[in-house]
Amino acid sequence: MTRIVKDPEERRGELIACAKKLFYSQGYARTSVRDIADAVGVAKGTFYYYFDSKQAILEALVAELSAQMLTLFEAIVDDETLDALEKWARWVQVVGNWKIQRKDELLAIVRMIRADENVLLSHKLRVQTAQMAVPALAKIVAQGIEEGVFETAFVEEAAEIVYVVARTVTNSVTAIVLSPGDYDHPSALARRKMVAGQTAIERVLGAKPGALPLTDEQMIAAWFKN
Repeated sequence: MTRIVKDPEERRGELIACAKKLFYSQGYARTSVRDIADAVGVAKGTFYYYFDSKQAILEALVAELSAQMLTLFEAIVDDETLDALEKWARWVQVVGNWKIQRKDELLAIVRMIRADENVLLSHKLRVQTAQMAVPALAKIVAQGIEEGVFETAFVEEAAEIVYVVARTVTNSVTAIVLSPGDYDHPSALARRKMVAGQTAIERVLGAKPGALPLTDEQMIAAWFKN
């Protein structure tokens, strides 16, 4: 049989795409490296040429999605036609819609990352995401200060705090979305978490109350729609 030699990036992409399908169809825990290699039609050694573990391919999958989201965010941040508050609102809307369009996929990935065996990977991904997002957030903070809608002497630190607050709220809301039956009024609780986070961020940045929403009613409803 003639051996098919593919471009390394093409082969790597095939492995990621196939792993994603298997993770979603039969579960992360029940998918082995052998399963992924067999589905692509390569030897296990070929898999290990690109990835040193199943966790590594999950990390690559998350990195691809994070890069897509960051690209959307940075395009908004770099748009010189928008003021700081418009950039915030556009970011919330565009990235929020992007997430809703991939709702099932993102929730499945969250479940994988939250598995006990992936605790260290989860921490690593949080650090990497912060390192990518905070500099972009800092640009919005700096612009808001220049425009007089934010008031803080600590641009970088404020951006870090805003990111942590937003991330914490996202994690809390995600937990509710994953297990809505554990709560009496899940959507109302999620909305409360969002408003609390918004209030905290506005105070950190010295913004007017209501200036920096984290979501809207339509997005909240979409996350709890079956």
